[in-house]
Amino acid sequence: MKSDVLKLFRAAIGAVDPYLCVKHHLVFNAHRTNDEKKELHIEDNDVILDHNLYIAAFGKAALGMCRAVNELYHEHIIKGIASIPVGTIEQAKRKDVHLYKDGIYPSWNCSFDVYEGAQNNLPDHAAMTTAQRIQTMISKTMKADDILLVLISGKVTYTKEKHSSR
Repeated sequence: MKSDVLKLFRAAIGAVDPYLCVKHHLVFNAHRTNDEKKELHIEDNDVILDHNLYIAAFGKAALGMCRAVNELYHEHIIKGIASIPVGTIEQAKRKDVHLYKDGIYPSWNCSFDVYEGAQNNLPDHAAMTTAQRIQTMISKTMKADDILLVLISGKVTYTKEKHSSR
C-alpha cells in the first residue's frame, strides 16, 4: 500500500515538473528544412530557428523550464533572462546538487542570466529591475526576425489595498 502511494505521488510530481513539461510541449523537429535551418514546433506552429532565439522566463519554475529549453535549443539561444523568487536558487541547489556544484548552471552552454527578486512573491525593486532588463533585451537587442519565447509559471496577481484616512 505504502509503495503504491509513493508511486502515485512520484507520478503526480513528475507530471507537473517544469523541466519535463517544457521538454514534452516544445518539440524540436529532427528534420531540417531545405536551407538547413531547424524548426521549433509548438502545438500547430512551426518556427524556424537560426541562432535567433531569446527567452524571458518568470516564476518559481523558471529555472527548470530554462534548463529544458537550453537542452533542446542551446545552439540557437542568443540570450535568456529568468526572473525567479528569492530563495529559488538555493532550493534548486539542494534538489539537483549535480547541476550546481560550481555555480548556477556551469554545464549550460548558453547565455542565461538569472535574477532573484519578489521576496515572498511580492513585487520589489529587484523584480522590477529584472523586468526592465527583459524590456531592454527585447527593445534594444532583438531584431524583427528574432523569436521571443516567454516561459511563465504560477499566476500573476495584483491587489490594491485601500487605505482609509482616519
